[in-house]
Amino acid sequence: MAYKYKVYTRDKKVVRGTIEVATESLAEGALYQAGYERVLSLIEINPPFNIERLLPTLFGVRHQEIIEFANQLATLIESGINILTALRLLGDQASRKPLKTITNGLIEEVQEGGSFSQGLTHFPQAFPDSFCQVIKASEQTGNLESGLRLAAGYMEKQDTANQKIKRAMIYPVFVLLLAIGVSILLITVAMPPLIDLFKSLGADLPGTTRLLVNVSGFFLDRSLYVVIGVFVVIVLIAASMRLAPVKIARDRYLLKMPLIGIINVERSMQRFCQTASILLKAGLRLPQIMELTIQTNHNLIVRQALGRVRDRLVQGEGLSQPMAENVIFPSLLVEMVVVGEKTGTLDSTLSTLANFYERKVDRRIDLLISMIEPALTLIIGCVVIFIALSLITPLYSILRSMR
Repeated sequence: MAYKYKVYTRDKKVVRGTIEVATESLAEGALYQAGYERVLSLIEINPPFNIERLLPTLFGVRHQEIIEFANQLATLIESGINILTALRLLGDQASRKPLKTITNGLIEEVQEGGSFSQGLTHFPQAFPDSFCQVIKASEQTGNLESGLRLAAGYMEKQDTANQKIKRAMIYPVFVLLLAIGVSILLITVAMPPLIDLFKSLGADLPGTTRLLVNVSGFFLDRSLYVVIGVFVVIVLIAASMRLAPVKIARDRYLLKMPLIGIINVERSMQRFCQTASILLKAGLRLPQIMELTIQTNHNLIVRQALGRVRDRLVQGEGLSQPMAENVIFPSLLVEMVVVGEKTGTLDSTLSTLANFYERKVDRRIDLLISMIEPALTLIIGCVVIFIALSLITPLYSILRSMR
């Protein structure tokens, strides 16, 4: 992605320009390495409309393809095939154009004398920064095949965790949308002819029926305004969510919500432990690892907490001490990190914690779904009963008047 920057040179002149890198932190690092004294501003440039970016599952490279690509490349290298030949073999057998394009780009980078890890950074939409750093570290140690398997395993675990959450939410969302659709259908299609019938027979409409009539009339008479209003509200909400204060308030609320807040905290801790463990095994240093774990976390409050830990880590205070002073980090995590630091087994300790939090998140999600399902059933039942009574009650009034 591209960033617009404004920087100070060493002779105090302001320079403006654009730079294209994978992340904001890499942009800052590149500008400092270029010799600029100070970065005044760094603004992400919104890319033009791109259907491949909008629908990556259909038109872009898929995570599962990258996982298989990394494992196959590791197997070919282990069998003694050099990296360039292995890439050509994988490019020839690539069934989808996006993966073939990436493979050809990597081949071109290696042919021109660049490293494989450097070529990966040209495709940030396919290879996360953590993936690239693992490969870079494994290249430096001469163990690229192990790095490829390690990075592929990390992506697979992240994919599995995300898929579990998506699958768990499919049923409640489907039931809710179905209930909304049926309610709209009843109010806009079934209600009008029945209301005309009631009025022609001179029936005395009860309060619930009159309410439903008013709602139905509002939607039918002002359907265009309703659609426009809903669209405007959605656009305003989407636009407000891009503002930093709104994002921070939203993420803070997500961490404090009953049950959902605990899930978000433990999911963030699981992601941190898993990422840090993988990167430690790859041979990266802790300050660099902390920078990458910040980038992989989506909650701004957790990112700020990890940023404070990173800053104090750089100052020589270690990892556990800054964590202990921040309430967002669970006490178990802090205690285990203390043990890992003292015994020199921080990578395996974090891996154990990642598995522990993964199981806890799975159980809490199951509990949340088991609570949502009866609640949805009750709400839908109440709506159906309300509509049914509103339609049936006038019929009884008509029958009584006819007798």
